[in-house]
Amino acid sequence: MSIANMIAHDVYFKSLAPNASAGRQLLIARLSVVAVAAAAGAVALRWPQETLVGAATALSLAASAFLPVLVLGIWWKRLGSDAALAGMIAGLLVCLYYMIAPHTIPILFYESSSLLSDATAAQAAAFEALRHEYYLTSDTVKQAAVLAEWRESVRPIANWLGVHGSLAGVFAVPVGFLVAILVGLFAPAPSARRRRFFDNLRAKPV
Repeated sequence: MSIANMIAHDVYFKSLAPNASAGRQLLIARLSVVAVAAAAGAVALRWPQETLVGAATALSLAASAFLPVLVLGIWWKRLGSDAALAGMIAGLLVCLYYMIAPHTIPILFYESSSLLSDATAAQAAAFEALRHEYYLTSDTVKQAAVLAEWRESVRPIANWLGVHGSLAGVFAVPVGFLVAILVGLFAPAPSARRRRFFDNLRAKPV
């Protein structure tokens, strides 16, 4: 919808046909929606797995950064700018860490949080065996080969509770809520103006 609106309003109306009638603008907007949806469908059919992962990743990033602030901003009077910023940063950092670290530093990621991994006993034993072999090997060539095998073997178990990296928001959103609430509790009390805003927001229309 955003891309279609951009095409219809910014490209067509603002640049190509500034004097177009309202009916013409509406027609172009509808055609833009159809065209963009068709293009998105073609991409999804051509690369279904990549499209699913990309959509899940985008949703996780957006939810990690904004969901706690959006919810608390409406329902919690003590949420100020400091608490909102802290919650957004904390959620986004956790999300990015879980998306990136298992692929870039899988060994360190697994060792630092092995209790949360869904590794089986056999996989954990294989990890320990390769770790011992790597540190006990003196031949640099063989050590490099063992390290490569070690990294590849740990990638499937470098996770928290078996959750895919594209769904990192499962962990990041609660962290964002927690950090925002903790900062809000220790921040100064909201002003009278902010309290009136909340009261008016929740007031039922007469």
